[in-house]
Amino acid sequence: MLSLRSLGAAAACAITLGCTQAPRIGALPDAGGVPTDGGSSASCEDGRRSGDETGVDCGGSCPRCADGSACNVASDCMSGVCNRGRCLMPTCMDGVRNGRESGVDCGADCGLCPGGQPCTANDECLSGRCRGSVCEASSCEDGRQNGEETDVDCGGPTCPACAGEARCARDTDCRSRLCASGACTTASCSDGVQNQDETSVDCGGGTCAGCRDGLACMADADCEGRRCVEGGCVSCTDRIRNAEETDVDCGGGLCPDCADGRACARGSDCASRACVEGTCVSCRDGVQNQDETDVDCGGTACGGCADRRACALGRDCASGACVEGTCVSCRDGLRNQDESDVDCGGTLCPACAPGRACAVPADCASSLCSGGTCNAPGCGDGVQNGAETDLDCGGGMCLGCAIGERCVLGRDCLSGVCSAGGRCLAPTCNDGVRNGGETDVDCGGPGTCPRCEDFRACGAPSDCLTAACTSGRCGMLGCIPFPGTSTDAFGYFGCSLPMSPATLPCPDISTTGTAVTLSDDAATSVPIGFSFDFYGTRYTNVTIGANGGLVFGGTSLTHVNACFPLGATTSPMIAAFWDDLYPPGGGTIRYQTRGTAPNRELVVRWNVPHFSGPSTAMGDVTVVLRESGDVDACYASTNFGSASYDAGASATVGISGSATRHLQFSCNMANVPSGLLLLYRHP
Repeated sequence: MLSLRSLGAAAACAITLGCTQAPRIGALPDAGGVPTDGGSSASCEDGRRSGDETGVDCGGSCPRCADGSACNVASDCMSGVCNRGRCLMPTCMDGVRNGRESGVDCGADCGLCPGGQPCTANDECLSGRCRGSVCEASSCEDGRQNGEETDVDCGGPTCPACAGEARCARDTDCRSRLCASGACTTASCSDGVQNQDETSVDCGGGTCAGCRDGLACMADADCEGRRCVEGGCVSCTDRIRNAEETDVDCGGGLCPDCADGRACARGSDCASRACVEGTCVSCRDGVQNQDETDVDCGGTACGGCADRRACALGRDCASGACVEGTCVSCRDGLRNQDESDVDCGGTLCPACAPGRACAVPADCASSLCSGGTCNAPGCGDGVQNGAETDLDCGGGMCLGCAIGERCVLGRDCLSGVCSAGGRCLAPTCNDGVRNGGETDVDCGGPGTCPRCEDFRACGAPSDCLTAACTSGRCGMLGCIPFPGTSTDAFGYFGCSLPMSPATLPCPDISTTGTAVTLSDDAATSVPIGFSFDFYGTRYTNVTIGANGGLVFGGTSLTHVNACFPLGATTSPMIAAFWDDLYPPGGGTIRYQTRGTAPNRELVVRWNVPHFSGPSTAMGDVTVVLRESGDVDACYASTNFGSASYDAGASATVGISGSATRHLQFSCNMANVPSGLLLLYRHP
């Protein structure tokens, strides 16, 4: 379990949060772990392997090397573990105090520490007692078989697993995870069980041989082909087309480029950098062939030709201009051809910027030529130019366009509604946009739209079905703005409504939704069912993560949550209840798209336990993505069986578009009780 969970966390961290890959039990040593050498010689910073270094600028007399780097002895590695010439990631059975362990192979994610091991808190010790920074001995260390032990001081639900040949009742009583005829077997590399520090069954880790292609790995050293890609062993010498290869052992970005005649998907797959109809061809053979218009240039496969080389079309030329069968340039720094100014205007070159010379309006990017000079576009110049979608309107810079005028997006229109045919529509009570005096989308206001339901925006009691408007929300309770900052830099507004689990308004998809089967820390991409605007970017797919979050344009959320703001490379996300949830422990994750345009919604529900909690304590969290861009989150149950992670005590709750645009409701605080409703309103 530990090596697989470490692998999932490392991949999620690297892809989703943009951080240095680290296993679950920590790639950096703690204060009591393996120290770091103090090598500071200039040769340790020259970007090459020199001196007694085992890796580039690390090992030997230089600082210790990261996981996967070459090594000679344990002291070369940050983890303190060197095996088969490679630094291995920390595990809970490497005999070294590393990662986040408080003692040797115990503490943090490595189980409780026996007596005599260092500790900082009671809950790190098998005995439950930490005195003087050392664990006291427990009943599992008294030299007798008592309690629920299956052998002396081992086995059962409390004591450590037993060594080989000790008595056992079930597989979990044994270190080898294999109990046969009432006795634990000794772990081996041929017992058909993933134990020791194996990354897959009977292979990988520091003891067993490398894994064959397709099996799980954590570092290159875990694979017989010495290549671990995104948690799986692959090889560029196995004579099989696998992983990302476009042909056998070539292409795809990781294997060598393919030779001419081999299969490809894009030019970068080929040594020639030319892929034509799925096959590598050459643009460097010194011969005019294929559909080249000149030697090794032009046509559909090779790059554009330089000036004065032969061409048939503008696309055959690097300059994009083909005149009478010869490439000419709009970037030569000269006013030539029929240009109205240097490298612009005329029939071949791009239109000129404001202030450049022109002869006719078509010479100008603004279509405004006055007195032989291009004028800058404006929202009142009587010409459709710039980003305008119609005459002097739309495009984000000018005022919205009137009903019937051309548009591309809803924001181009005064009404906020752009038809599929690209025309601005008049406001209605079912257009999915807050317009025409409405206080919320398609409800409220002085017009003829229906009154708003509870929790929708209002300006007066008359806007609400219940004739009660409290703090700008319909109903007697109102909506309480998030503490600290309730509106982020993008304009999202967040508020909370304490309710009872039975009255939460999110749809129940427990029997109608599509079930998603996820392993620990895994994720899967699903269709949203409509175009969803999140922080100004529209998405049609979203990744559902096992750890209580939705990621846009990324892969997953690691099991270790983080408070906002996150790193600059973080993918946009909705942290519904970002914590170490554990779908394999029971329950279900479901999703369902409901409704009709323009009021469709994607509903996602996590009904799963916490990794550290009992399987009988299921959380119940539902998120609704609305076609309007709004997000609702309902917390029917946040009780996972322990005060350490109930009610969000170890979770992040909020939304994030980037390192500077995010709206956080809570992080590692028990502020998310059962029965809570959170609303995130798109600006």
